[in-house]
Amino acid sequence: MSKIDFDNWSLEFEKVWNLKTDSECKKFSELTYSLKGNEDVRFLEKLIDAVKLKDDFGIYESLYNAIWIFPQNIIGQVLAKKLPEFQKRMGKHDQVFRFYLPIPNNNEVLNSFLKEASQWTTSEKRTAISAIKKWIIDVEEWESILTKLGKPITKSKEDLIPKEWNENWKIKLQKGREKGGEFCISELLWKGGKKQWLENLDFLIEMLSLNHGKHWRQIDDMTNPLWGFATKSIYPIFIERFKKISEEKQNKIFENIKRVSKKKYRELNKEINGS
Repeated sequence: MSKIDFDNWSLEFEKVWNLKTDSECKKFSELTYSLKGNEDVRFLEKLIDAVKLKDDFGIYESLYNAIWIFPQNIIGQVLAKKLPEFQKRMGKHDQVFRFYLPIPNNNEVLNSFLKEASQWTTSEKRTAISAIKKWIIDVEEWESILTKLGKPITKSKEDLIPKEWNENWKIKLQKGREKGGEFCISELLWKGGKKQWLENLDFLIEMLSLNHGKHWRQIDDMTNPLWGFATKSIYPIFIERFKKISEEKQNKIFENIKRVSKKKYRELNKEINGS
């Protein structure tokens, strides 16, 4: 099998990586799938450089597959080396994390990633750590990587269920905590239709003001409908009730939401404080 010439392959790749036409998309996939994983490291670096579009409509699946056929130690090294620049270039478009997903569950890739990460400059490390802190919201396994990078996440202690709550709320949350699982707490909310959502709204606000310990990510799931299917029906009412609760409770909710979604935090803060 003849060896692929990097200069020629790279030139052809750059011609089509903007994916403007169907023929360019087809050629892009052909070029990525032409790689076997035994090519020079420059090919792998070029694959990462090719991620340029906010929306790729699935074409980058071929690019992802091409990245992950290279030797595992090389993948980890290059992904770590490229992460700071990659995040600055494409992080705002959510076009970085998808290519890094397998790392926590692959020891050889992880070890080479960590070894290369030790070479980051202070600025590069700051950029990379900021990205990984967002990734742990979706994938818990990245927490241990932050620890290995010397930036462990501060653990929040689970709040006790408030004594002043009504018995129904107490029972619901206690059962949710005992059940465990990814949605054990958030699934207590948003069942039924608008009438049920309104009945649960005060419970939602109280839940958002608690620290949920290892289940802290579920704040995101609890609030997704407010920025999704309940935006018009419930969100305005939520805002009015939010304004009436104590400043202490507001601050707790702001803190919890900011931890899982800075976008939601900014929007809520603007609604409440105008900034």
